[in-house]
Amino acid sequence: MKSWPSRCAWGFLLLLAVLAFAAPYLPIADYRAMHTDSRLLPPQWIHAPFLGTDAHGRDLLARMLWGSRISLAIGLFGSCIAMLLGVPFGLWAGFSGGRWDRLLMRLADALESIPMVVFVLFLLSILQEYRAEMAALGFGRLHLFYFAVGVLFWIPTARVARAEALRLKSQAFVQAGLAQGLSQTSLMRRHLLPNMLPTLKVMLLLTVPRVILMEAFLSFLGLGVEPPAVSWGSLASEGLAALSPLVHAQWLVFLPSGAIACTLIALQVAVQEKRKH
Repeated sequence: MKSWPSRCAWGFLLLLAVLAFAAPYLPIADYRAMHTDSRLLPPQWIHAPFLGTDAHGRDLLARMLWGSRISLAIGLFGSCIAMLLGVPFGLWAGFSGGRWDRLLMRLADALESIPMVVFVLFLLSILQEYRAEMAALGFGRLHLFYFAVGVLFWIPTARVARAEALRLKSQAFVQAGLAQGLSQTSLMRRHLLPNMLPTLKVMLLLTVPRVILMEAFLSFLGLGVEPPAVSWGSLASEGLAALSPLVHAQWLVFLPSGAIACTLIALQVAVQEKRKH
């Protein structure tokens, strides 16, 4: 039976996902509409604008809801990309062993030593070269950013998959499969991968908050989503830029930062409950 912190965490995540999905259909203001006569209004809590407005008079509640769509989407799709890249890599390295294992893991070590921001800039610059071709296929900069952030986290996933493969390949059912003449590909697909699924589910839940935090960090530095798209990280960056000794609008920073913090805490509570079971 789930504990009450776990129920609260899953309830918060479910509510957040529903609001993010339903944002285009909710009776809220246009998150891009500017109103110069309503700049930097504080949160009203009872009357609209409930969460106040930013330096351009845009409704912060609408921008928070639309920002949650990108932050959560990047967390989900980026984690899936990390799993799709890391699991086959680590599974092959761990099951093959010997020279292949050493070669593949030294490659992972070399890639992991590259500074994160430099790697993101390099990857985005390469993807930018093929931007026209990808745009013709329906992929924009935001989709490229999903891929770039996901690629950052495939190495930890590969290490977990390798450790699981090393543990499982000594089990009796794997040795029986080898004795029956099954190929390595069949053994990995039919036996190792299904037995790795519980660990991979926990790894996915661990990766999602890391990807969300990475997106917020990169967007805060100006390396993430571009206007008119908005995320929680870009909202915090815009809010910080609006502050000055003459402008006291701390809610512009605290609200998106608080949304990130609450989401990360809820995900961590969900992971801890998952580990117990």
